[in-house]
This record gives sequence, structure tokens and C-alpha cells, in this order.
Amino acid sequence: MSIDWNEAQQEQAYSEFADSLAAELYDEHKERAIEELVSERLSSYYLHHPHIAGQAIAFLKKAKSYKDCDPVASLLYSCSATEVLLKTVLVKPIVYGLVHTESLAELIASKVVGEPTIDRLKQLIFGILEHHIAFENGIEKFCRDGSELPIWDERGKIQKVRNCILHQAKPCKSEDAELSLKVLMAFLGLTDSLLRNIGLKLSKGGLIVYENK
Repeated sequence: MSIDWNEAQQEQAYSEFADSLAAELYDEHKERAIEELVSERLSSYYLHHPHIAGQAIAFLKKAKSYKDCDPVASLLYSCSATEVLLKTVLVKPIVYGLVHTESLAELIASKVVGEPTIDRLKQLIFGILEHHIAFENGIEKFCRDGSELPIWDERGKIQKVRNCILHQAKPCKSEDAELSLKVLMAFLGLTDSLLRNIGLKLSKGGLIVYENK
């Protein structure tokens, strides 16, 4: 069904409003978000959305299954899973907690996590992790086991390989697929540490449950 010019204008205006509000929430209130979304509110969000990590876990399993036979497919699955984990499982609950109208909260939170450049969300991601996890030298310098490169830099390296696959049809090496999986597992471990800090955990199937279950 087609829409007329007035409807198109209204839809465009509404989209622009949502985009500007999302930007305002991120740019001006990220520090307040981290401070105000304390453990109880964060825990409440996860318990109301226990399947929030499900798609990331499903893609992790696919990435593992393709690792030896198709490194390109494996990297695409694991890289996508990392992005979903960071945006949906870490960032979205923070933004959602700032908006107190249920329907508008979902719209704005979705707009913010829809930001194509994940580096723009870096400080928000780092902030929520450092708020719940003690890092010896800070999250900026945090390296996964077996690596001397900060985890965020490794993620960026894999992102560049992914972009070459998608936009230039360039294949990747098996080492790239392996690294992407290791980066994903490291972020998954950090996410689980955050959850355990507020009395929750990730089950084997990706469901968020109480830690003592």
C-alpha cells in the first residue's frame, strides 16, 4: 500500500525527531545514565528481557560451526554477535532506563543502538563495564588472555576485516576468524561478569537468569 506526500512528510518528521532525541540522550546524558541506572534498575531490565542475548549466542554457535570449513562465514557471524552483544545487551538497557514512557523508551533505545558506528558508543560501553567490574589498569587497557592488544583495538581490527568482506568481497584468513571468535568470547565473559555483579548470569542457552539457579 502506498502512502501520500503528507504521510511521508509526517513519517520523516517523526524519524528526525526520534533521531535527534536519541542523539541528545547519548551525547548529553551518558554520564547520568551510568550513575542513575544502578544495579536494581539494570537487574530489573534484564529480568524483564531474559532473551536479550539469545541472538548473539545463536550467532556464536554458528561462528564456531563454520570456523574450520568457512572462515568468512565464521567471522561474519562472530563479528555480528559481538556488535549485538555490545549494543543490545550493554547499551540498550542504559538508554531504556532514561526514558520513563514505555513505548517511547523502546523507540529511542532502538534508535541509539541502531547507530552504525559502534565507536560512538565506546565510552558508554566502557562506563557501564567499569561501573560493575574492577579492571586493574582500566577498561581502555584491558587485554584478553593471550593478547597484548587492548580488546577494543582487536574488535576494531576485526571490524575492518568484516568491512573488506562485505564491501570488497575480500576473503579472510582462518586466523582472522579465530581472532574474531576470541574477541567475542572475551566480551561475552565481561558481560557475564557484569551480570554476576548484580546477581544474574548467562545460562548456556543465552538466557539471563538469577545466578543461584
